Amino acid sequence: MTYSGGASEFGVRPAAMGRRGMVVSANPLASHAGLQMLAAGGNAVDAAIAAAVAITVVEPYHSSIGGVGIAVITLPGAETRTLNFLGCSPLAARPEGFTEKTRDVGVLAPMVPGNVAGWARIHDEYGSLPLAKVLEPAIELAERGSPVTIFDYVQSTKSIDRITPFPESARTYLKNGRPYKPGESFSQPQLAASLRMLAADGWMSFYEGRIGRAMSKFLADRGGIITADDLRNYPGTLKWQTPVSAHYRGHEFRTPPPPSSAVQILQTLRILESFDLKAMDPLGPDYIGLVAEAIRLARMDAATHIADPLELRAVVSRRVKAALGKAGRGKAARSSASGRGRRGGAAAGRIRRVGTAPEQSTTHLGAADRNGLAVNITQTIGGGYGSGVVVGDTGIVLNNGHFWCTRITGNHKVIASNERRASPSSPLHTFPADGPPVRPTHSFGIDCLGPAHATRRGRLAFIIGTPGSYGIPQTTAQMILGLVEFGRTIQDAIAAPRFRW
Repeated sequence: MTYSGGASEFGVRPAAMGRRGMVVSANPLASHAGLQMLAAGGNAVDAAIAAAVAITVVEPYHSSIGGVGIAVITLPGAETRTLNFLGCSPLAARPEGFTEKTRDVGVLAPMVPGNVAGWARIHDEYGSLPLAKVLEPAIELAERGSPVTIFDYVQSTKSIDRITPFPESARTYLKNGRPYKPGESFSQPQLAASLRMLAADGWMSFYEGRIGRAMSKFLADRGGIITADDLRNYPGTLKWQTPVSAHYRGHEFRTPPPPSSAVQILQTLRILESFDLKAMDPLGPDYIGLVAEAIRLARMDAATHIADPLELRAVVSRRVKAALGKAGRGKAARSSASGRGRRGGAAAGRIRRVGTAPEQSTTHLGAADRNGLAVNITQTIGGGYGSGVVVGDTGIVLNNGHFWCTRITGNHKVIASNERRASPSSPLHTFPADGPPVRPTHSFGIDCLGPAHATRRGRLAFIIGTPGSYGIPQTTAQMILGLVEFGRTIQDAIAAPRFRW
């Protein structure tokens, strides 16, 4: 059961509330899929996974079972764990084997998909309902179809050039060569059949069963480099991790460790910790200048170190702790006062409205139940419709994770070479074929995903996250400030105007 609170500060819908559980996502059909699990006696994990799969059906331009993601789960008792399923470069990936175009669109663009392995790990360990039940809503949406919204039409129109070169993709997502129009019903019978295979054969059939075999053959026949071995070996690399955490205003914030750039959220908060933000106008230039500079400092660290876990471990240790606050506060205050880093043509002391930031091809969702179990997932396909490639008659569109890497040798985000392989003990390290471990190349293209959980006095307070590419840590930090500093409701914290450095 849900009900609405009072009026909204920003003139949008009031906050939704519930006592038995809640599911949130970017699409009501996906949220309803999760609520069906709670109504059937399932828990928050069942609900989150059902919503995660369902949203790939109704918003395939943002995420896919051929995509990647990252999750944070807090158990009853407030223990928090994180799971990185960001995929990885196939063994045959070499920087010189890509062009700017092929790392973005086509059969070379995808990394090994991580979503299914991640969903499987979470559901197998913490779910309570059978897999077939959890997949039921997504199968029904794919089979019977869902109504196309104006938002769907706009997203498809923006990305049409990514899918028209590929016959399988055009057949899947276009109607007579054009995007489906608002009000039309969009069904995906081939994707429904693939989901039924998962329900019947188990999650791992995506990697080593009928779907996995179809995927590796399809890609090999067209010059792709993801092999059956890449698919088969990937799920075993996933390991639960302890979150990185920091305290701010009586809350403990917990985020995934590197290579996720969610540590930026913690850094931003610690920089701002001793400033009296409540005394500032949250829409005024002083507040915006200060917070923007804190965001900039945190972003610079991430841009330099995020892809190298060995180095970033030391950076996180130094900066997320009190030393970061002391050093960062002085720099932020000096830089903000001097106006360094100001963008745009607005005069000092004035705010110029610049409109809405462009949409990114990522989605976020979360669920909580009455027993205190909560999980949120940020998942993505990269660009609009990812690589643009639908695998044969599976209805599955693949990510373009390699677009988020670089071909520049020596850069910390360079595409992993074929001389490296995933460590059997950790997805964060790579090892040469023989010999001791070395500093890793960047095997994880999309590192900007960063869901977060907050506890207060030993109990879960809220879970939070957002889509938005490299703006994710910036948006999340600003929503947290709205909640903690200004006492906004969750809905108003989301609806409040934001800025992006």
